[in-house]
Amino acid sequence: MGDRNFQLEQRWLDFVYEKIDEQLAHQTQQTLDYRGHMREIRTSLWEEHGISTASANRMMDVAQQIAELRHGATSFGIQHRLLKQLQEAEKAPYFGRIDFHEEGLPHRETLYIGIRSLIDEETGFPLVYDWRAPVSSMFYDYGLGSAQYEGPGGIYRGDISLKRQYRIKNRKLIYMFDNELTIDDEVLQEALGRQASEKMRTIVNTIQREQNKAIRNDRDELLLVEGPAGSGKTSVALHRVAYLLYRYRDSMQSQNIVIFSPNRIFNDYISHVLPELGEENVFQTTFQDFAEPFLGWEWDIETQSTCLEKLLDAEGETREERLEAMAFKSSPDFQAILDNLVELIVCAKCDFFDVRIGKTLVISAEEQRKLFCDNYSYLPVQKRLAKIEQRIMFLLRPLKKKLIRAELKRAGQAVSLEGESWWDMARKAVGKVNSSLKPILTKLRSHLQINSTDWYRRLWTDGDLWRQVAGSLEQPQAGGRSIAVLDRGLISFEDSVPLSYLKGELEGYPVKRNIRHVVVDEVQDYAPMQLQILVRTFPRARFTFVGDVYQSLNPYVWRAEHTLEEVFAEINFRTVRLKKSYRSTQEIFHFCNGLLGERIKAETVLRQGLKPTVHIVAEGDRMERLSDLILAHKGSFETIAVVCETVQECQHITAHLNKLDPALDLSLMLDEKSEFKAGVSVLPVFLAKGLEFDAVIVPDASAGKYGEEYQRRLLYVACSRALHSLNLINSDSEPLSPFILAMEPELYVVE
Repeated sequence: MGDRNFQLEQRWLDFVYEKIDEQLAHQTQQTLDYRGHMREIRTSLWEEHGISTASANRMMDVAQQIAELRHGATSFGIQHRLLKQLQEAEKAPYFGRIDFHEEGLPHRETLYIGIRSLIDEETGFPLVYDWRAPVSSMFYDYGLGSAQYEGPGGIYRGDISLKRQYRIKNRKLIYMFDNELTIDDEVLQEALGRQASEKMRTIVNTIQREQNKAIRNDRDELLLVEGPAGSGKTSVALHRVAYLLYRYRDSMQSQNIVIFSPNRIFNDYISHVLPELGEENVFQTTFQDFAEPFLGWEWDIETQSTCLEKLLDAEGETREERLEAMAFKSSPDFQAILDNLVELIVCAKCDFFDVRIGKTLVISAEEQRKLFCDNYSYLPVQKRLAKIEQRIMFLLRPLKKKLIRAELKRAGQAVSLEGESWWDMARKAVGKVNSSLKPILTKLRSHLQINSTDWYRRLWTDGDLWRQVAGSLEQPQAGGRSIAVLDRGLISFEDSVPLSYLKGELEGYPVKRNIRHVVVDEVQDYAPMQLQILVRTFPRARFTFVGDVYQSLNPYVWRAEHTLEEVFAEINFRTVRLKKSYRSTQEIFHFCNGLLGERIKAETVLRQGLKPTVHIVAEGDRMERLSDLILAHKGSFETIAVVCETVQECQHITAHLNKLDPALDLSLMLDEKSEFKAGVSVLPVFLAKGLEFDAVIVPDASAGKYGEEYQRRLLYVACSRALHSLNLINSDSEPLSPFILAMEPELYVVE
């Protein structure tokens, strides 16, 4: 590209920066003015008004100033946010350009695309278009030639005559080039070649066509984004959130969106993406954090990581039994059993009886049944019963008063009570009436109360009840383990979902009608029942599900051979399948695919590197080789992960390495409260999900660690975290994992 074009583009960039500087100066002054005005009001309130002795007029003045202070705080927040957006735009105002000639117009229009829009305040002319604007979609979806976009007025067609990308740094144009949106273009290669950081980056300047399709989908109520490791699923979900906040900015704010992620480490890892895109962070949580208050704080709920740790440490037969029970409790078959149980409870609670006090009929069984089946049918079972109880208590109140008055009258005539105060007589009368009503009230409350946990307990201990609701389906051998755990005040990980479902169906879900969109990341670790819980908890929300069937830690999902659509067949969603992996080099991608028996039908980016290396060492030399690999990588990479199978293995390795060389400076990550930071991290595989590292080392790739079929996915998750370098260590006294031995030998090297 000629020097003249480069000079013209630099001149335009200089002009854009002039406008940014003008707006920055104005916005900075606006922000300072609002801050100063609020400070003046606070000073006035503190120094000039003696509120405790103020007159009515002065109190009105104070109230007015407080209202003005609140309004000023809101305005200051808006001005401060605009200032931050301009400061972010200053770093790189735009990253792309298209020249578009719309049909029916005489001239083409030059459109610069950036993270945020920038308007020339003098002319009202857009200098930069927000990447989420309808017209900007053409930058991601089309090369040169015919193009179109859908705007507020319909579909606009035309022709793109130029498509250009830029790298801007320190207010200078570093490079630019024209492209055709090819997958191996220079900007994408440069972005993918960078080293990993402590926080996830935005991909706004490298969004690919298939990713853009998912990001801008605003038609489907339920959207599933499925793709292999490194396909950008989480990035797509977060950029989709930013797009929706822009698209529906008049009706949706950050507080109307919630993200369910696998753990708190991952929450922190993705926390910078939305602010970098000019949006406020949205509420992030985990299903565990959601379930705890719903099931009740008196219960401790086993975390997924604790559950997996116990599974990996368990003996073969015990482990298989629990895996079978976990798979069953996540299945649609078990959901059907719970639905049958709910129906049985409803039928039992419909068996009302006449409520009488003496000969007086308070409410008939038929009237209660009508309230239950008709008037309150829109409510969950327990809330219907509570309404009926309220109705009965209301009807009982005048009868109770009548009984107390009659008792007082009798007491006042009794010789034995002569001289007693009226209050003593009243207290005794109330007590006597309460005692007489206690049997009927106890019977009523017993019938009108439901304890979901007790019913769940009965399901596993009452054989007749099981046969009533399960038919010929047999209980899994480890299913009854739930009861022993419940007796200790703990809810097993695999029981937290069915218990939440049963409680929701019987007692009602903690409905959040203000939530308009829900993102569920790592959805392959969810059971269909879990998604039903979320859909019913957020009835006004649209959903984005994100996942990869081959990274599942849920035994039920392991039955699916190819796609998550098989797992969630009963949920009617639209699927966008990402078919390209952008994270790893070709060599690492093909190695990971080989671990799964070449099951991944996806492409990888044309970015080459070294083949994964399997280091065969003597058992006594394993730690020394691990230490040498870490030291060799520290000179080249910012993030290095030693990914172990279990927490116990992490602790063992960290202790040995610290003795061998304290200068390694290891960060041990054992639970969800750990902090992910640059350097060398030692962590179990279930905490590594969703994260990425420049280099990954698997310290023990033996058949003993990764030999069973369920461990295949664990090894795949561990290896697929690597961007640039993957090393696996195995002792010569142990056979190598069969999943490595089964793949083509040319996919890795042995040292």
